[in-house]
Amino acid sequence: METNDTSSSTDGIDLPPTASAPPLYPPSIKPPDEPLPILTFLREFPKNPLRSVPQAAYEKDIFVLRSRIPAVTYAWITGPDLIEEILIRRSGDLEKSRVEKRVFAKSVGDSVLTADGQKWRWQRRVLAPLFRHQETTGYVPAMTTAAEKQIAMWQAGGPSVRNIEEDMSEATLAVIMATMLAENDLSVGKRIMNATEAYLSKSSWEAAYAILRMPNWFPHPGTWRMYSSSRTLRAIMGELIAARRASGATNDDLLGRLLAARDPETDEPMDDEGLIDNLTTLLLAGHETTAKALTWTLYLLARAPLWQDAVREEVRQVTNGAAVAAEHVEKLSVTTCVLKESMRLYPPAPVIARVNKTFIRAGDENLAAGSNIVFPVFAIHRHRKFWNDPDRFDPDRFLPENEKSIARTQYMPFGAGPRICIGQSFAQVEAVALLATFVRAAHFTWDGHHEPEPISRITLRPAGGMPLNVDPL
Repeated sequence: METNDTSSSTDGIDLPPTASAPPLYPPSIKPPDEPLPILTFLREFPKNPLRSVPQAAYEKDIFVLRSRIPAVTYAWITGPDLIEEILIRRSGDLEKSRVEKRVFAKSVGDSVLTADGQKWRWQRRVLAPLFRHQETTGYVPAMTTAAEKQIAMWQAGGPSVRNIEEDMSEATLAVIMATMLAENDLSVGKRIMNATEAYLSKSSWEAAYAILRMPNWFPHPGTWRMYSSSRTLRAIMGELIAARRASGATNDDLLGRLLAARDPETDEPMDDEGLIDNLTTLLLAGHETTAKALTWTLYLLARAPLWQDAVREEVRQVTNGAAVAAEHVEKLSVTTCVLKESMRLYPPAPVIARVNKTFIRAGDENLAAGSNIVFPVFAIHRHRKFWNDPDRFDPDRFLPENEKSIARTQYMPFGAGPRICIGQSFAQVEAVALLATFVRAAHFTWDGHHEPEPISRITLRPAGGMPLNVDPL
């Protein structure tokens, strides 16, 4: 059980005393008391898959539903010990779920995100060296440059209401374009952002049909939009790869490294289809997850101004007015605590799903091969049994003396086990660098009434966008 002190300080920065600061309970989801009947499920799941996660997932270590129509077993596993046993120690007995494979089939094909077995291991070996921590920190100047461009837009408009979700998407896409593609063509970036949004906005329909075991050819309300946008995304990736090869350039960006990468064991490069699959994966995952993490974090800071002031003061002291640099990132401890707590309340990827290939005994439950095993990260991070006052925003949870009592499978915004997010280090460095740069340059305030419902669309996004008052400093 994690615990929290009532007040603290980190490296000379006075933190808001949580006992006296106004408690903040930001928007959550009201889970159903019982699993939804099939017709209710079909109505609610496409609107927001989180609405189908039962209350028991927030209270028990495991909850199993066995359905006759369709004949399927679903197990929501939320106890850290069970997650450790199944997701990590028995990872070899699991494979990606048919839901995830179907949702991503049109866009990322058989990439490192969706592949299993030897093909996954081969791609993981090729990609992993590109995301070592020492490689990632070299991208910090490009990250802060992208943030400064966004700040310049805010300054040009003066104090105004901004859709922070859209602004964060543009800023993180600019980072991806610069670090992965050495590309500054904003029109290409817009095409990528629009196609990504179109694809993900209808992904819940694809997931619902997969759960109900509808045939792949059976259309749903988002079929054409997903098909069209995925073709656009993959065409853009193909164009970028072809242009880079034609130019003969050997840029030291992620695309250049991906083209030059070889399997450490066989010295084989990735073929064109694999390059498109994985480049699309890295763009989708690297752009969307960080954008949503920053969106929710700025919302929380707008609702908790004492913490916003603490972050701003820390950035001032650590950087002494200079641009955020690689050597500053690890020193921004308050900023990091805020981000971690934000990703606890609003994990960018709110669900992990697997299928077991063999029989698994989970607690008191027997899970036959082929069961759908769901690790609902959103519920795990708000579990009544393992978190103190779980719906409250409290960055003190992640002070070093408190964080050491949090199990690694109790907090997993990047997943856990062998398939933990390959870009975790990149995302963490990027989020800290961008958040610090934004908060130092502007003051964010809540409009007093917009409390967005967190909606799962592969990533966790706010219903109705995220309007915040932005006042450049």
